[in-house]
Amino acid sequence: MKLGIQPDIEHKPKEAFEFAARNNFTHVELLMDHPYYSLENLSYAEVLELKGSYDVEVLLHAPATSTNFISVSKIMRKASYAELERTMKFAEKCDAKLVTVHIGWNPGFITARGFVFQPELYAKHNYEVLTTEFYTFANYYGELLAIENTIKLDEYLTRAIEFLLENTDVSLTFDIGHHNAKGGHDVFLKYFDRVRNIHLHDNDGKADLHLPLGKGCADLSIIAGYDGYATIEVRDEKAILETKAYLEEWMRCERKRS
Repeated sequence: MKLGIQPDIEHKPKEAFEFAARNNFTHVELLMDHPYYSLENLSYAEVLELKGSYDVEVLLHAPATSTNFISVSKIMRKASYAELERTMKFAEKCDAKLVTVHIGWNPGFITARGFVFQPELYAKHNYEVLTTEFYTFANYYGELLAIENTIKLDEYLTRAIEFLLENTDVSLTFDIGHHNAKGGHDVFLKYFDRVRNIHLHDNDGKADLHLPLGKGCADLSIIAGYDGYATIEVRDEKAILETKAYLEEWMRCERKRS
């Protein structure tokens, strides 16, 4: 697999590329929610220069904290597409190989009995906006755009993602940590041949902790034989190197078993 990283949150762009090249990573996935990598602060010319200087490929993780493609608000969805459009144009200018995107979330409500989530209130809405608005966007950008498994998927969200996969060339980013903690992502396993990027981190099977691999119970057998991009998503220099060492040992053991 092509092993890369999301930068340590302390790394400015030059430091991130230096670290990646020094430790033999193939790519850097720029987390565009972070101020260092925001479209407001980072130019495509700087990315092109760093790519050329360090011979490291670039992937992008589209802003997720400021976008929500299944919001009930038309205005918020419109703004989300405008932000994603900016990201896709940036990707084309700096020759990024892939742009990972979150579809968004439906809110829960705090009550006297704790947070209450009511997915049935949003089910048909989610299916409709993803198979119309998001479909149009995914159909245009094709495999450059990769949907990540983030929230738990009910029947309607699963059907919507299946619709997108069957009617566009959109790709997938499979997050093994999210799958381990949240489950309900079987559609990503069903269409695993469409996965172009894997996010690597670990947890206890309950919470999304972004631990180094080997510190939790994520099942790496899911990705055995995968040869696309794989991105370590722990965002801490020490944890990145721990995960790299653990993964390399796991891969050596896999080769022996096969």
